[in-house]
Amino acid sequence: TRTTNLNLISPEQRVTFNPMDFTSRYCRRRVESAVTCPSAALGFNCCQFACCVPTIPAIDFPISLHPDWMGNLVQSRPDITLGDMVIPGTHDSGSYSIDSLNLFSAVGRTQNVSVVEQLHRGARMLDVRIAGSGNNVSIVHGCLKGGLFERVLDDITLFCQDFPGEFVILHVVAEYQRPFTSAQKKKALDIMKQSLGDKLYVEDDLGKLLSTPVKDLVVGGKQVCVMLKRIYDDFEVDGVTYSEAYIAKEYGFFSAEKWLENKWYNTR
Repeated sequence: TRTTNLNLISPEQRVTFNPMDFTSRYCRRRVESAVTCPSAALGFNCCQFACCVPTIPAIDFPISLHPDWMGNLVQSRPDITLGDMVIPGTHDSGSYSIDSLNLFSAVGRTQNVSVVEQLHRGARMLDVRIAGSGNNVSIVHGCLKGGLFERVLDDITLFCQDFPGEFVILHVVAEYQRPFTSAQKKKALDIMKQSLGDKLYVEDDLGKLLSTPVKDLVVGGKQVCVMLKRIYDDFEVDGVTYSEAYIAKEYGFFSAEKWLENKWYNTR
């Protein structure tokens, strides 16, 4: 699944692409498509087939037309809330970090730009799948492993610092049937709390989140709400059970099972 953005631009903003310009995105797209095609042809992952599916989108557009669209919207409608908005998001947001040469990458790599670029392009909900990887926590999608989880968190922090009027919903999912020990889960929570720190929205009240004007939500830099899925199962470290209530109190992260409604939500 990939998100698609359509941007209307004036003739003065329109860019002409020369297919013979080997530095252009058009050329790079064709080269990467040719490279990834053999590795991904007839790949099977997540009950989908891929036959030479290019990993670069077919539409080129500037990445920063409206990176601060929430802040701009607040200027015209000062009392607008998250509940008033349709929040654009990306599926498997961290999968851009999966090596495009990996077998099945055309299916598993549902994004081809970094999280900070996705945020620049307008996404305000990020769907990040993680699992344990030795002493680290990594991005995963199905059988494919991507980069380190903290790099995604660094991107979110950087974006929030640059655009203090924006609010981001971070949906973190323990990938289905991937190894994830209790110690690794705790490390994931600790990494999020350390990376996002004072940018976290920590009030356990969904109604208040949806009804508070965005300009008031982001006061003091509270720009990120973390929701968790499949994290709580069999989660005990040093005699402490990391239940929904405990994690909400100690970390300020909340259960996506209670806070999100999505027709795809229960898919694996």
